[in-house]
Amino acid sequence: MMDKFSLVYIDDAPDTALTKYLDKDFHSDKFEVTFSEIIFNPGNGYQSLLNDAKVQSANIIFIDSRLFEARTATQKFTGEEFELVLKKFYPFIEVIVITQNETGSPVEKLAKYDGTKGDSAAEYYAEIIPPIIEKAVKNIQQYQFLSQLVEKNDSWEPVLKSRVIATLKGIDTYDQLTKSDIDELVSAFKEIQEIL
Repeated sequence: MMDKFSLVYIDDAPDTALTKYLDKDFHSDKFEVTFSEIIFNPGNGYQSLLNDAKVQSANIIFIDSRLFEARTATQKFTGEEFELVLKKFYPFIEVIVITQNETGSPVEKLAKYDGTKGDSAAEYYAEIIPPIIEKAVKNIQQYQFLSQLVEKNDSWEPVLKSRVIATLKGIDTYDQLTKSDIDELVSAFKEIQEIL
């Protein structure tokens, strides 16, 4: 049985050729990929993506570089900057930034098909995407292997062990506390202290 990996493509205006390639044309003899797409509404802000079940369960995310640059965006930053935010909450999701802009920056990005190279979009994506996905899958398999080592090792402090394993699985409840959650906890502790 082959390993399965969840791939999500996030864009406010998805490239139909990229969607088709990721959804229908990409195949591997080594692993399976399930595909889903999120058409992002910039007015919803980045929190909507962090809370999206597809994002939380993803192994690999393709995200548009200009996702948060639209005039209707509530927060203005690039897909590359959002990658850092995403890595804070889900550090073991592999993120591939795609761009219509030049890819000559120090940040690794995948250029969208632009039609000037003479090949078709299908040929272009068939050439450049498989090694990118294979590299991402290899990284994920390493995380999974390390997770298994941590789970089996009884030398770890139980709280640290559970946090590391939860983070590897994309669950980090400690970091999901908001300021209002913390304020409510402090208030509850004060009430308990007064009762005692």
